[in-house]
Amino acid sequence: MNTDRDIFAVVLGEMQDAGLPHIGCRCPNCSSGRVGYAACLAVVDTRGANTNVTLIDATPDIKHQLELLADYLRPHGERPYRFNPPDAIFLTHAHLGHIGGLPQFGPEAMAVSGLPVYASAELAALLQETRLWSPMVANLDIRPFTPHQSIPLAPNLTITPIPVPHRDELQVGTFAFKLQGPQQTLLYLPDIDDWQAWPEAKSVLAGVDTAVVDASFYSLDELNGRPPVAHPLIMDTLAFFADWPGQLVLTHFNHTNPVLVKGSEAETAVSQTGTQLAYPGKLIPL
Repeated sequence: MNTDRDIFAVVLGEMQDAGLPHIGCRCPNCSSGRVGYAACLAVVDTRGANTNVTLIDATPDIKHQLELLADYLRPHGERPYRFNPPDAIFLTHAHLGHIGGLPQFGPEAMAVSGLPVYASAELAALLQETRLWSPMVANLDIRPFTPHQSIPLAPNLTITPIPVPHRDELQVGTFAFKLQGPQQTLLYLPDIDDWQAWPEAKSVLAGVDTAVVDASFYSLDELNGRPPVAHPLIMDTLAFFADWPGQLVLTHFNHTNPVLVKGSEAETAVSQTGTQLAYPGKLIPL
């Protein structure tokens, strides 16, 4: 018999939008042979007769990431050797690594019909207005969400969009998602400009057991003299969360990030704080 412990989040990707290796790069991380997918999280509920799978973001690596979920996605009713798409997708924002996989659901690829895709009202409108993507969008069920309003995914399982500050060239907003399960609450926040620019941070974190957050860069050395990018440095994140009693998990690593090297000084410094690093397949009970 299934129990509430049969609800969990699973990491499907841990990298910045372009993944690993980064296109056109031969840095040590990109030359290592390691493959990393763009940051993505799935929510899996196995309690019912049919497992329910919800994705947060549709990345350029989505066809590989859905393969990681093959045991949970239902077999296709009409096409042998295929499985169904996820039950729903929630989008954090409009940058490449978070919406770039949507065309894979279009008529040239998975050819879905009526797949619910939740986004801010502004991003929903932008998707529907983009002519290039119109054949794909026509077969999606685009559903605008309301900030701070919880959406039920299943009994005792909700998802709540929370606005966060992040560069917003298209003015469609950026959102974290709070997942409230029967056992614990998880905050998924792959992109933010700066912790100090988010006044609600402490109050949101007060109601969260696990936080999976932006860890794009370890230090400014990775930028080779370029202007700072709108992401907090890992050591600043560790300082911000130092007194927080929950479990911190880092994700959305840039391909230059030294924490990707097992046993490196950077990786050791992070692990000594009790902070975890996201990786594909990592399970977090809800």
